[in-house]
Amino acid sequence: MKATSRLMSVLVLLACVLFPGIVRAQGQNPMLQPLPVDTAVRIGKLPNGLTYYIRHNEYPKGQADFYIAQNVGSILEEDNQRGLAHFLEHMCFNGTTNFPDNQLREWLESIGVKFGANLNAYTGVDETVYNINNVPVARESVQDSCLLILHDWANDLTLDPKEIDKERGVIHEEWRRSMQGQMRIIEKLLPIVYPTSKYGHRLPIGTMEVVDNFAPQALRDYYEKWYRPDQQAVVVVGDIDVDRIEGKIKEMFSSIEMPENAAERKYEPVPDHKGTIYAIGSDPEQKTLIGQLMFISNPLPKEMKNTPMYYAQSYIEGMIGAMINNRLSEISSKPDAPFAGAGVNFGGFFLSSKVKDALTASAVAKGNDIIEPLKAVYREVLRAQRGGFTQSEYERARNEYISSIERVYNNRNTRENGTFVSEYVGNFKDGDPIPGIEAEWPLIQQIAMSIPVQVINQTMSQAITPDNRVLMVLCPEAEGMTNPTEQQLADALASVDAESIEAFVDEVKSEPLIPSDPVAGTVTSTVNNEKWGTTEWTLSNGAKVIIKSTKFKEDEILFTAYANGGYADYSADYDNSLMFLPVAMQAYGLGSYTNTDLSKYTAGKQASLYISFSNYSRSMGGSATPKDLPTLMEMVYMGFKDIEFTEDEFAALQKAYSGILANQEKSPEYIFQKSLLSTLYDSPRNQAINSSIIEKASRNQILEVAHAMTANAADWTFIFVGNVDPATLRPMVEKYIASLPGDEKTAVKEVKS
Repeated sequence: MKATSRLMSVLVLLACVLFPGIVRAQGQNPMLQPLPVDTAVRIGKLPNGLTYYIRHNEYPKGQADFYIAQNVGSILEEDNQRGLAHFLEHMCFNGTTNFPDNQLREWLESIGVKFGANLNAYTGVDETVYNINNVPVARESVQDSCLLILHDWANDLTLDPKEIDKERGVIHEEWRRSMQGQMRIIEKLLPIVYPTSKYGHRLPIGTMEVVDNFAPQALRDYYEKWYRPDQQAVVVVGDIDVDRIEGKIKEMFSSIEMPENAAERKYEPVPDHKGTIYAIGSDPEQKTLIGQLMFISNPLPKEMKNTPMYYAQSYIEGMIGAMINNRLSEISSKPDAPFAGAGVNFGGFFLSSKVKDALTASAVAKGNDIIEPLKAVYREVLRAQRGGFTQSEYERARNEYISSIERVYNNRNTRENGTFVSEYVGNFKDGDPIPGIEAEWPLIQQIAMSIPVQVINQTMSQAITPDNRVLMVLCPEAEGMTNPTEQQLADALASVDAESIEAFVDEVKSEPLIPSDPVAGTVTSTVNNEKWGTTEWTLSNGAKVIIKSTKFKEDEILFTAYANGGYADYSADYDNSLMFLPVAMQAYGLGSYTNTDLSKYTAGKQASLYISFSNYSRSMGGSATPKDLPTLMEMVYMGFKDIEFTEDEFAALQKAYSGILANQEKSPEYIFQKSLLSTLYDSPRNQAINSSIIEKASRNQILEVAHAMTANAADWTFIFVGNVDPATLRPMVEKYIASLPGDEKTAVKEVKS
């Protein structure tokens, strides 16, 4: 079944679910009604075809971003032009009519805009985007000069033959640096993945034969053919006067002429194909053994993007990806997990993201076998297709999604320039809707709360097809490594197809994270610092708490805690465990809750906590919304009371990392890092970690160290910054922090290193 028919069947169902009254009364499909455009953005089009987007925004104050997006990329090159689109991007920084030679970069750096950091560009297969970020715009002359730069990029490059010849070496060096391991494999495999399409031969870097030998006139011809107003959009967002900027854009850009008989801008098609394309490649510098199974589909038509259907499809695909990834994460936590890592996602298909979408299932092997990891991931995809998703896992995924969007909505008044720029560039390039978060938030809520799990399951049941598939495998060239054959991969998929796969059973802990309520301590003293606007509490257990209330973001509280002293005094018997400890702390559990259980517990709650220990210091950190602060406080409490790793999760972590490192240890980067660290440091704990060290790490030793690092709360200072009310925070601090064991007499006050 083709993607368009799948889409239409789900669309009709969604309309009946979301808007039953309108569908019955009027016969219309509200899912296809156009959405409004955010009134805060000024959008216009000049007579010559150039589009512009302008928005006033004061975060950060006194700054603005200036972009020009071009619907032009390497796909428009002919065979004898491969690399010109990317080369042209470089030449935009090497001389324009109004900024000859290096004056463009020199002038921007004189006002604090640094090349590479705030001044940059990228060339894609279908677009090229230039940016000047974080520009201080207090002076109107600076604003005008930035617009003049965009004007020159659009129409007034000098393209001096001497500068072109100098840039050939720069491009060649970029090619040399980029054409390593994985990229070399991909370049070889693209013609297999795209057997009848230009996408198989249009990596933006191009070919060095073209880069080294093209005539300067060839670059100018490409520039004049494709860099033209109907393919360009100017985007300005920041602390500017919208009316003034619009006037300046009209003044500067209207004189650019649209070429007569301009070439049609077409998007290269990617034909459908029967069955599965197998693309297998290897390289000595490929670090990991990776397999990707891609189910290709047609994207939502551009004319349907500015409708509720776009949000409904994005939501459904997001739910499918989140729930399958949660299942794969559970498998990863077991010692016998067949892969080191795995995941699925919906998105554009490889280079051809404008014309094809794909559901991609990826697996990273632990050792030298990719067959079993691919089978395991494919099995979970089929389990979801055949058995669907459960109501409980859907509710967790939905709550997490709604919570994340709610946070964006609550912080809507402090969104920074870059978030708006990305939306407007996406609107120009791809037709993505821009109704504004005020309109998006109620629409997303309605969609999320109205779509039942049955609609998700129906979509998933139609997403996996026997045709239009690509299975790509990237292999290291190493001792003991043999590339799989097409037949072996085909047989692996067929064997999973033939299995009777049981439906997923969702196991969720019901007991509380904290087994019994803590006995609250007290705040024993309060100090208000007027200079910094902070409040400092000393607690009955000796711990310190500092609060800085600010409403820079309405829905954010940042948390950090630190203590002097670390594990430097532990004997050499602990070396292997201490080297693995930073990795292990990425997957800690709390009490009876495994790391997987914690993921389920915090689903739908915007609360996170990391824990870190080193030779001479200890720290915790995280964030929460005001609504979810109690969850963060529970986690902080348990982080001191009972950090835990089950034997199974610890063993799974060891096997996953040692398997990945086994091949990486042969890579030039790893060998260089190992040599560098051994030259700089004598301590074995400052050396490069390897698979042998990981295998020798002891769970019991790591738990012993972790519990010792958190044994005395009096060592620690806790800091809360954001939209936090001290009166609301105080009872939580007394319950979850002041209740921790603490002895000020034995607290670590300073560290001698």
